[in-house]
Amino acid sequence: MNYSDYYYQLSEGAKQKTEPEWYENICEYYNVSAEEALKLGTRSDGRKPSLPGSKTCKPVKDMTMEDIWALKPRDAIGSIYDFYRDQGAWSAFRQTVRHLELKNMRKNLMSQIVNDGDHLCEYGCGIAPFSTTLLEEINPSWNLDISLTDIENCEHYLYGQWVLDKIINRRNLKNARLHIHPAIPESLPQYKKNIDTFIIFEVLEHLPSPVAVINNIMQQMSPNAKILENFVKHEQDDDDPGCDLASAASEREEYYKIVNQNFRLIAGPPEYSAPNATRLWVKRS
Repeated sequence: MNYSDYYYQLSEGAKQKTEPEWYENICEYYNVSAEEALKLGTRSDGRKPSLPGSKTCKPVKDMTMEDIWALKPRDAIGSIYDFYRDQGAWSAFRQTVRHLELKNMRKNLMSQIVNDGDHLCEYGCGIAPFSTTLLEEINPSWNLDISLTDIENCEHYLYGQWVLDKIINRRNLKNARLHIHPAIPESLPQYKKNIDTFIIFEVLEHLPSPVAVINNIMQQMSPNAKILENFVKHEQDDDDPGCDLASAASEREEYYKIVNQNFRLIAGPPEYSAPNATRLWVKRS
């Protein structure tokens, strides 16, 4: 990311804006400037940002992400889930900046894979970037259900819900409905309506069991439902890969075996040729 380019956009681009700038929501929620938001969300090795608190979290400072992971043993699902609460606003800022470079990708995908009347599920949604893009772009008359799943009471999840509620109110999206289905240890979410599009982006490597998740979701999908997914594979020999869980990596082969058996690849390369690529699948009839 080129900081100077984004700084120019902050100082000059707002003069001609036709929709909210990328930083407006996060600046309002955390009471920071646009420049501070960009710095807080820009990744660098060893950084210890002073992350602000909010109405839903306490400030976090003087810790790297590795320090936060090491605050307690992370050998049970409950303590792994706590990691995402312990980091406060870290992922809210990081995901906001990370998704700046993916804006056009999200717009193109949402325009092609979600239709009027659909039920979209964004799993491990974080700040819900795909749902945010969809609600900013759709015709206000659309009838749409959006289900969001992430760690219960985790800050980026709460912030993402706030952003989506704000868009719905600002755009008067009377037929757009949000459904909150938090991830709870030893349980898998049950949705109120069959899923037409399932998005799980930069999430699978963090799940205790990707196989359990995909098996649960398949039981709740509509005919011809679509999955947009990727499964980041890190080439490392670290004994403690942190929140990239060893249990997830151990299920990678079985996960893709299940996906290939039950879905047809319609966009993106096969897993064996490009492990980290994003893929779009449609359910086999």
